[in-house]
Amino acid sequence: MEETKNIKSLLLQEQWEASFFEIVEQYSERLLYCAVGILKSESLAQDALQEGMINIWKNLHKFKGSSHPFTWCYAIVRNAALNELKKEKRHKSADLDSAYAAQSTAELKWDSEQINAKVQEVLVGLPEKQQLVFELRYYQDLSFKDIAELTGTSIGALKANYHHAKNKMEEKLIGLLNLP
Repeated sequence: MEETKNIKSLLLQEQWEASFFEIVEQYSERLLYCAVGILKSESLAQDALQEGMINIWKNLHKFKGSSHPFTWCYAIVRNAALNELKKEKRHKSADLDSAYAAQSTAELKWDSEQINAKVQEVLVGLPEKQQLVFELRYYQDLSFKDIAELTGTSIGALKANYHHAKNKMEEKLIGLLNLP
């Protein structure tokens, strides 16, 4: 956690260039994994990461120190990745419309991209804390202890948030995908 304290102190001292350099140096790889987890494409994830880093740079002055710097950066990159996913969805929707018209509803098969889009749709509908815990635990494969250190939340509360998020996602996905 030494490196994180350094970033936080640089941010609070308004040393924007030094703090941004440390963010890029220490968090880029993990933030890229976040974007890849959402977009399932490294090239799209690179675009989202770049957009996220631009937004981080533009908003460094807004960091107040109430959250962990990685959590703050993660939220920004996650939003950039979700925006990229929406753009991709719009591009593909015309192709999907014609493909759906060719199939009857009874014959409809879901491919992995469609399922991932549904998962992201449901994930975005969860409360913010549940989204964050689910993403850090499921996509980033962080332990509850690591998530507790990042968020400043107790392990018990994190486990409860993860459990509720997982149950809500399962329930909504079963309904969306018309599974028995």
